[in-house]
Amino acid sequence: MAKNYYDVLGVDKKADEKEIKSAYRRLARKYHPDVNPNDATAEAKFKEVSAANEVLSDPEKRKLYDQYGSNWEHAQNFGGAANDFTTQGAGGFNFGGGVGSIFDHLFGGGTRVRSGVQFETDLYEPQDVEKVVEVSLEEIDRGTKRTLTYQTMDQQALRDRVTTIPTTKKVEITIPAGIADGKKLRVPGKGQASATGQAGDLFVTVKYAAHERFAPVGDHLEVEVAVPYTVAALGGEIKVPTLRSTMSMRIPEGTQSGQKFRLAAQGITQFGGGRNDLFARIKITVPKVLTDQERALLKQLQEMNGNA
Repeated sequence: MAKNYYDVLGVDKKADEKEIKSAYRRLARKYHPDVNPNDATAEAKFKEVSAANEVLSDPEKRKLYDQYGSNWEHAQNFGGAANDFTTQGAGGFNFGGGVGSIFDHLFGGGTRVRSGVQFETDLYEPQDVEKVVEVSLEEIDRGTKRTLTYQTMDQQALRDRVTTIPTTKKVEITIPAGIADGKKLRVPGKGQASATGQAGDLFVTVKYAAHERFAPVGDHLEVEVAVPYTVAALGGEIKVPTLRSTMSMRIPEGTQSGQKFRLAAQGITQFGGGRNDLFARIKITVPKVLTDQERALLKQLQEMNGNA
């Protein structure tokens, strides 16, 4: 027994065009094959909902349906007007106006045409893809490359509908020297493709990887440098590591722990050229084990300062 189209859409027989359209959109989204891949029950329900909408959303077809019920298509046998709407056709199902007509009813408005098939622009627009890559400070300093392998759900036009297929993409990106932490790189056309063949863009966010020695502070770098207490007290030359090598720096006598010294243009490369600064943060160290001579001299110093 044929199902009542009003019951299929869950609307009253007196429902207006807006109510029918709203019910159809809700049910079509719920049972669409792209939302329920390989689900025969959902596919059958989608076809049933689509057939009901094709009739009830058309004033002439609805009038015939209200008058003749499931025999509305044969209305010409009863003196009514004939029409070319069918629910069966090649492949077991025919949407009448084609895929495009379904998408028009589903989401309303503009379509794109490719190879004779229509696609709804809102649902099947190309989509951008977002990825994040971690890059070491050394690589940021000199610039580097990364090869990204990722998967998108690209849309594909079939004879009677649009479906999605997993697609593996491999893209090599160039990360320029000095790029800022959190900056995005855009690779055109490497995002998710729509059924029209257009693809969105790939956006890659560059994230600085944590470093065991250097810490970015704004545009500059900081590095902690261990300094023996004798050098801090008397002043002298210390070795300071940079991203590229090691350099010598003199500190004055009486240098305190936590004090910072600026090394101009010894930090990370700037985007577009030049280098930022490096700050050496002093950490005064004290030997854990003293020789007898060191202990004697320190005791003598302690007595001289009145701390005995």
